[in-house]
Amino acid sequence: MSINFSHFEIGRRTLNASQMGINLTGQNIANVNTPGYSRRRMQVAETMSMSPQGLSIGTGVRIVGTEAFRDNFLQSRIQTETGIAGRLTSRRDSLAPVEVALQGSETGGLQNALSSFFGGFRDLEANPTSVPLRALVVQKGATLANSFQSTRARLDSLRTSTDAQLYTAVDRVNNLTQKVADLNGQINTAEGTGGDASHLRDQRNQFVTEIAGLTGARAVENTDGMVTLTIGEGRSLVSGTRAFSLEAGNTPPLGLATVTLDGDPAIFDEGTIAGLKDAVSVISTQISDLDSLAAAVVQRVNDLHTSGTDLDGLPGMKFFNDTPPVTAANMSVNSMLVTNPRHIVASPIVQPGQNGTIAGEIASLLTDPTTTAGSRTGSFSSIFGSMVSGVGEQISSADNGLQTQAAILAQATAQRDAVSGVSLDEEAINLLQYQKAFEAATRFIRIADEMTQMILSLGE
Repeated sequence: MSINFSHFEIGRRTLNASQMGINLTGQNIANVNTPGYSRRRMQVAETMSMSPQGLSIGTGVRIVGTEAFRDNFLQSRIQTETGIAGRLTSRRDSLAPVEVALQGSETGGLQNALSSFFGGFRDLEANPTSVPLRALVVQKGATLANSFQSTRARLDSLRTSTDAQLYTAVDRVNNLTQKVADLNGQINTAEGTGGDASHLRDQRNQFVTEIAGLTGARAVENTDGMVTLTIGEGRSLVSGTRAFSLEAGNTPPLGLATVTLDGDPAIFDEGTIAGLKDAVSVISTQISDLDSLAAAVVQRVNDLHTSGTDLDGLPGMKFFNDTPPVTAANMSVNSMLVTNPRHIVASPIVQPGQNGTIAGEIASLLTDPTTTAGSRTGSFSSIFGSMVSGVGEQISSADNGLQTQAAILAQATAQRDAVSGVSLDEEAINLLQYQKAFEAATRFIRIADEMTQMILSLGE
């Protein structure tokens, strides 16, 4: 009597498949909170049948491999949206302190210093022979100059710190691109020999997404499993197993960073670096506008102040020092006036000390709409106000765009998670199925063994 042992092989294969399924399920559960993890599924197929005595009999199941759930289109979309979010975030966060620097405190801001200084001349207009009021005007002039200087210093500091972040971002990009290039090689080698590179692909996707957030880079997967990363006009950051390094260097005359790739300026459409570069440009414009405003204040006040006479009937001298170039950083009150406030002019030459016509004209400069400072025209008050509101509008625009972008990115991430994410409910069902299959296979083998033993005993 012949004995068929094929049922033991069927049971063994079933046990192996069930155990593999349980292991994969445990792997999915363990990585439910791992960023970028793509859930795995076991791939199985029916084994070849046997045909003893002309009958087709199955021989069980075989493990073909494992499959990771990924959608390259969704992953690419997440990378694109991350780049846009990176630009908006860095732009907003870099410009928010600029608005604070311009506004200053409620009592110590530049706007208040302007109002106080010109208000001092308005008080002197009403009492043009007062020495204490003249001393107060000098004091307020010094406060105004200090306010310009401190505001300029804060803007300079913000520009420097924002510019420094470019170097940090460039170093991070270079570190990540090298990792992607290394993973390209590892994935190509693993998959070329029939191995599983799912965990390597997940790591690479995370790195690529971070690079996209920093540079706005676009990723294309090649037929060999490697990805190519490009920025701007299609210039490569990563190609195969080679990473191309960004370089950040100081550029005269301000020493601000310029980012290059292979010696040529690197173009960033999106990403943190693009936002930082935009912010540096905006801050530089604000500094230039502040310098122009300070120069306009010095020129217009000096023009009127030198057109009258002081309390002793002497021709008026310049109120502010005007050694070129006049900027917010070097604005200062004439030391002669600090030493002797009697030199402050309030009256026209024809009537020294008799009325406050000149003082009144200087006071009116605050609201005179004919002042030109750089590309802006209006009163001192409105020009400075437009500077503050301009920054505020840019911050608001970036913030509104970021809120919209956050919703888009959340939607794309949810779509990706629906494909690649781990569902604990689903894994619990899979775990129960594999458990029941394992138990059934165990019972099947036990019954097959009992049958075999019985057959063997009959032959004795």
